[in-house]
Amino acid sequence: MISIKDIKHSAGVTLIELAVAMTIASIATLGVGAGITTIVGFYQDDWVTKEVRFWGYEATEFIVNHFETAKKVDVLIPWNNYDGLRITQAAGLPILNIQGSKKKGLMKDGDPLLDHVKFPSSGVYRSSGQRLIELERFTIDPIDEYSEYRSDFEGKPYLDKLKDSLFIMEMVISVTTQYQGEEAVEYIKFKRTVWARDKYFKS
Repeated sequence: MISIKDIKHSAGVTLIELAVAMTIASIATLGVGAGITTIVGFYQDDWVTKEVRFWGYEATEFIVNHFETAKKVDVLIPWNNYDGLRITQAAGLPILNIQGSKKKGLMKDGDPLLDHVKFPSSGVYRSSGQRLIELERFTIDPIDEYSEYRSDFEGKPYLDKLKDSLFIMEMVISVTTQYQGEEAVEYIKFKRTVWARDKYFKS
């Protein structure tokens, strides 16, 4: 038989113990929250830059393929600080007019350049200023305007036709992150050498 003396009593949780427990829980919660924020930040940055790189690669391939198979290619004077292209395709195919837009990327006759993927200025993690995607530069210059390639052709007149048909295409897309009043910008660059067969085979 249990007597009253055998029953143990607890004074319960004191206010000090409760305050300590709440403090520890708060610190743990903040730590987990900060960790999740960091993970999400890395994830969204990786997700967005992957989309930018995919669009840039596809856009570059589109231009290179049409540039190199064109009946005629004209590099237009810069408009809105972007070089333009007029690509005359084979008979029966439309002429392509390509221009740059800061917010819309590269445009083809006023429409998005690519049918299967849009310029990644909108989408997940890009609302409320989380990420800002813009086309910074699009240029197409003769290869001999680049000092690192000029020596390959100097004093070699037999390469003049090749030199006159080679161009360097460069495209730069910026990914801007704004957080707590600070701003960080990453520039993703694409650079290709393109060959204009119409200029090589011209009479």
